[in-house]
Amino acid sequence: MPSNLNIDESGSQFKALNSERPLQLLADWVQEAKDLGMAEPDAMNLATVDAKGNPHNRMVLMRHINEREIGFFTNLESRKAADIFATQRTSSTLWWPQLGRQVRIEGTATEMPRDMVEAYYQSRPRKSQIAAWASKQSTELASMNRLHQDFRQYEEKFSDKTVPTPTFWGGFTILVDKIEYWYSKPFRLHERIVLTKGEQNWSITRIYP
Repeated sequence: MPSNLNIDESGSQFKALNSERPLQLLADWVQEAKDLGMAEPDAMNLATVDAKGNPHNRMVLMRHINEREIGFFTNLESRKAADIFATQRTSSTLWWPQLGRQVRIEGTATEMPRDMVEAYYQSRPRKSQIAAWASKQSTELASMNRLHQDFRQYEEKFSDKTVPTPTFWGGFTILVDKIEYWYSKPFRLHERIVLTKGEQNWSITRIYP
C-alpha cells in the first residue's frame, strides 16, 4: 500500500495523511480542539478486557502522544490497571462532536517508565496530587465523608513539603497497531481511513461508513 493517500476527491480530509507518521493527524486534531477552547479535548474512552474476557470501559485523559504511542496516567491498583496487567490489549476512542471527528485506536499497553510518571505527577495541581494519595481507586468507599477525611489527612501530612509520587500511581503507554480516522459528512457519507501496522510498514485503507 502507498505511504500516502493521494486523493484528488473534492473535500477529502485526508489528502496529506502519511503512514510514516500515523498519529500526527491525531495530535493535530487534539491541538485544534485545544485551540478552540473545547472542554477536555484529550478525553478518550478506554476499553480493556480482564483475564476472564470481561470487557470494561471508562473515560481517561490522553496525556502522552508521539509517533508510535499514546499514554495516560492512573492508579496502578485500579481495575483498568489490573485488566492491562492481565491482557495488555486496549481499544480507545476520542470524539469531538462539535468538529464531526472521531479516532479509534487499538494497541498493546505497558506500564509507563517512572521518570515519565514522576515528571507528570509533579506538574499536577497540588490538590490533585493529594487526591491521588487519598483515593483507593476502584475499591469500595463507605461514604464521601470518608474520602474527604482521607484527603484532609494527607493534606495535613504533606502541608510543609513536596507531595511525593505514590508508588501505586503511574501510567501506561499504548503502542498503537491500528488507528481509524473518521470524519462526519452529510447523509452519513462519512470518510473513514484505517492505518494498520504491518511487519515492515503501515498500510492505509479507505472503508465504507
